[in-house]
Amino acid sequence: MRLGFAGLGIMGQRMAANLLRSGHSVTVYNRTADRPEVRALLDAGARVAQTPAELAAGAEIVGICVTDGAAVAALLHGPHGILGALRAGQLVADHSTIAPAQARALAEAAAAAGGEFLDAPVTGGDRGAAAGTLTIMVGGSKDGFARLAPYLRCVGKTIVHVGPSGQGQLVKLVNNFIGGIALAGAAEGLWLGLRGGVPLERMMEVLSAGSAQSVSLQLLADRMRSGDAAPGFSLRNRLKDMDLAMRTAQELAAALPVGGAVAELFRERLALGEGDLDQSVLVRRYLAQGENQGAG
Repeated sequence: MRLGFAGLGIMGQRMAANLLRSGHSVTVYNRTADRPEVRALLDAGARVAQTPAELAAGAEIVGICVTDGAAVAALLHGPHGILGALRAGQLVADHSTIAPAQARALAEAAAAAGGEFLDAPVTGGDRGAAAGTLTIMVGGSKDGFARLAPYLRCVGKTIVHVGPSGQGQLVKLVNNFIGGIALAGAAEGLWLGLRGGVPLERMMEVLSAGSAQSVSLQLLADRMRSGDAAPGFSLRNRLKDMDLAMRTAQELAAALPVGGAVAELFRERLALGEGDLDQSVLVRRYLAQGENQGAG
């Protein structure tokens, strides 16, 4: 296939590399072209487009993986945007995490231009992106999903059509909302044990085999052991997704009191300048509390 891919951040660069390894012709676009990630993909055989419109003009399918809804809108609606270059039947797969309402609006705009926009957000982190084992939840038509599936299988392992436009984003927000709460619970729980003098390794030996075990708990423990705060998934992005979930809950008249409280914990760390660090820095809130109180 002739593929285009826009957005070469932590996730996007790895997804684009997997598309290349699958044998497809790949053209990439990144707002900042002079980056090591772009050069690495060039060396692997990719071509570089100068504008989003140029990216779309030569592709059967265009993938997008950028930071937020504003970045997605800029790619599609900008002066040289993707929508202006769409052809009949062309597919756009958005792997970013944006509001379900925005995904539905973009699907309508793409349909008016003759193409089809499917929301196809991903989960699995940078490790899943590198291994090509991402979980992908897709909103859009059944026909669009069927035509997109061969492309999705190059970057993901668990691929589910969850419903019409916007439903992929809704399921992604549910996933990240639960993940944020789980991370906060793991941080508080581990701090409770540490505060009582239990070594981290002894706790994890038990928790890893019990009902508390979760991806969030394991990742947090790994980060605590290594002290590595380089982002796999940044605190800023976690808070962005929590806030999107809370706004969607308001639209649906769904009360989410626990999620609101957890979002404020992330916001507290963001105010301390930790937004671009890995989300696991949330645990510093509790460790710093112990240092201030003289606890180990």
